Amino acid sequence: MEKIKNIILNEGFRSVITNGIRSFTVENLASRLTMSKKTIYQYFPKKEILIKKIIIFSMEKMTLEFKNIIKNEPDPIIQFIKIIDSNNKLGRKLNLQKLTYLKSRYPDIWKLIEEHRRERKNIFFKIFKLSKEKGYLKDSLDPLVSANLFMNIINSTFQPEFMLDNNLTLEETITHLHEIMSNGFFNDLGIKKINEYRNK
Repeated sequence: MEKIKNIILNEGFRSVITNGIRSFTVENLASRLTMSKKTIYQYFPKKEILIKKIIIFSMEKMTLEFKNIIKNEPDPIIQFIKIIDSNNKLGRKLNLQKLTYLKSRYPDIWKLIEEHRRERKNIFFKIFKLSKEKGYLKDSLDPLVSANLFMNIINSTFQPEFMLDNNLTLEETITHLHEIMSNGFFNDLGIKKINEYRNK
């Protein structure tokens, strides 16, 4: 029973990623799975319930992937890079117009997505804490405050209307945000200038 549910949810996620929520139908999903609509409705009695379960299932998979990165990779900098790469991989598959539709049509599901992003604060706290222990994090920064700020910036930035209004793709938003958050805006020359000014 659980195996069939996972098959439905996995294929449902692929369908949502490819075609978006607006085009998603139980009939198309049943056709892709070569199973009857009745079988799908046996596990998920309404389309809205199925969509919600698909999103929750995909978020749980992502969380598990991040936890496995933390568990299997001892270096916090590599952990950070691998999580960024995983986000980029997903970002390349998503369509902003389709995300906008999801946010406006299913606000309760969008709320779950935002809660999921906030929960990732604990993952980044572990990375920043280990980075502090290994001497990678700036002395002046607190790991918990850094994780809180990082996730707040991610939540406020990853709104489909913000990216559409500013003509940004998901991939370039993720890449730029992580580059700025991990390295700052300025190169060594810029940082040297800042330090010279501060030390006058």
